[in-house]
Amino acid sequence: MIKLVVTDVDDTLLNSKHEISKKNREIIKRCKKKDIKVILASGRPDFGMLPMIKELGLNNYDNYLLSFNGARITNIKTKEQVYEKFLSKERLKFLVDVALKNNCDILTYQNGKILTSSDNKYARIESELVGAELLIKANMKDYINESAAKVIILKEPSEALKIKEKLEKELSDSYEVAMSKPFFIEINDKGISKGVSLSSLCKKLGFKKENVIALGDGLNDLSMIEFAGIGVAMSNAGDIVREKADFITKSNDEDGFAYAIEKFVFERE
Repeated sequence: MIKLVVTDVDDTLLNSKHEISKKNREIIKRCKKKDIKVILASGRPDFGMLPMIKELGLNNYDNYLLSFNGARITNIKTKEQVYEKFLSKERLKFLVDVALKNNCDILTYQNGKILTSSDNKYARIESELVGAELLIKANMKDYINESAAKVIILKEPSEALKIKEKLEKELSDSYEVAMSKPFFIEINDKGISKGVSLSSLCKKLGFKKENVIALGDGLNDLSMIEFAGIGVAMSNAGDIVREKADFITKSNDEDGFAYAIEKFVFERE
């Protein structure tokens, strides 16, 4: 029996207009009535998802949030941080140097704002997605004064995958390197992923893999898709994600989230 629905946000729960469709909202309401937890798991910071959580009423019962690719787990109702593993100021500054040496821009989070190395369209996309102010500082290392969950290295899609593979080889002993969008290379502390975070939460809640369905589209969703009893890839997901999934649902513009939940949760009742 499915007790936990875990979903990525961008290009999964949200359509191309960055909206939650009426059908997806209805399915979430049905899950709540059945006391099935619907958990958002995203590379986004927690403050970038709280308006969506309130809009969907996911804060009205004992529920959780997986943010920063799993670097933080928060109990939404009590505000308790169940788990957190952030990068130190020194490691953030090291990663700024890594990005610049590879001719890439980079961003991270400081004091609830997005700090980036230069004015670029990809940093502006992140700012719009999470609703946070963008601080553009060429000497951004001087403005890093607290730890952060991750950095995002920014590069054109035509070059990003090669940079990601290069950084994986160079940094894999100490960092996790994943892609959430064709132009976002996300770097967390070693051992951080949505799958690891989800596994930890399941242990806390007493759930087995068989109780979980996880949906996503990006490479940073792969670990939770592989962990879940039912791993679902959106049809708009990349080849690797679709190959590893148990089921490929419709696209994020065709209510693929609702289609999969209806099929695997409600049709099996």
